[in-house]
Amino acid sequence: MTVIPHTIDHFSPATVSALLADVPGWDSVEIAALEATAVGTGQMAGSYRLTFDYAVRPPGAPDTLIAKVASTDPASRQMGIATGAYQREVLFYRDLLDLTTVRAPQCFTARIAEDLGDFVLLLEDMGPARTVEQIGGCTADEADLALAQAAALHAGSWRHPRLAEHPWLGAAPVWNTLAGALPQVIDPWLERFGSYLEPEHVQAARQLVEDVPLWLATLTELRCLWHGDFRVDNLLFDAQGGDTPITVVDWQSVAAAPGVIDVSYLLGTSLDESARTEHERALVTEYHRRLVALGVSDYDFARCWLEYRAHAVYGLVLCIPISLGVQSSARGDRMFAAMAARAAQQILDNDSFTALRAITG
Repeated sequence: MTVIPHTIDHFSPATVSALLADVPGWDSVEIAALEATAVGTGQMAGSYRLTFDYAVRPPGAPDTLIAKVASTDPASRQMGIATGAYQREVLFYRDLLDLTTVRAPQCFTARIAEDLGDFVLLLEDMGPARTVEQIGGCTADEADLALAQAAALHAGSWRHPRLAEHPWLGAAPVWNTLAGALPQVIDPWLERFGSYLEPEHVQAARQLVEDVPLWLATLTELRCLWHGDFRVDNLLFDAQGGDTPITVVDWQSVAAAPGVIDVSYLLGTSLDESARTEHERALVTEYHRRLVALGVSDYDFARCWLEYRAHAVYGLVLCIPISLGVQSSARGDRMFAAMAARAAQQILDNDSFTALRAITG
């Protein structure tokens, strides 16, 4: 019988022992006692650090792990099910992590219920690590370090035949639903977040409602793995006490699509306006250089830059429906507002709607 804990109270020594028995060679593992402490501020899932005392400890078994489970908030949980977020993360760790050299946590257990509503991941503990506040944003150097991981993710999976073997990787069904709802949700979203935006940002959001079908058309290409929520909240710097320079977490949005969307989204939502305008072309240039160095030969810089500009719209495509669909909090609302304002300005600075027509025309 599949053991899938639901909350922190369900992580008993017997339950976690049964989960860790999934690891080859660990069938005899026995945990005598454990402590569970909440970590992170995830919107659609809960994460806990588990600290173990072993009765039987297999070789290589860690002192701590991170456990990730479905949110206890009904709205967030329903969003996780509706978007396939829980399924995507479990199956990424189970089936696709080995496809690239991106630095993500090692996964020891990945289970999901048949109804896709409950899941559990037992992941390598990357702490202690340095986090960067999404609202404040990151530096250009931190963005460059992140984009090296994006290049590894995209290049390693570039037009890989295994992408077609996983129908759940298709991005269009989820985003047709979420982005297709923009005409219905734009007014309530502006009522909640409009005070954080400049008038020209509001205009960009309304233009997005008109042009989002063009963006959706780009998702039919299974080009490479696309993280889907590649921003500083999902990056750990100086992880494991500085032994690991950066780690990419939160794979709930992973899909197959044009990977450059991750680049647009990171720079648009995680750099403040002045840093982005000063450094974005150099950062995109270096990202493209890394793709080429990793073996991508059918994607020139002119196309990369044009797509970067066009996919700046993704920041708003994501922020608008997702911010209305997860549990509201003061920190969460400030975060989404900051991301939306930055993304809207990125759209304006890069004439993104013109670029979007160019890549889909």
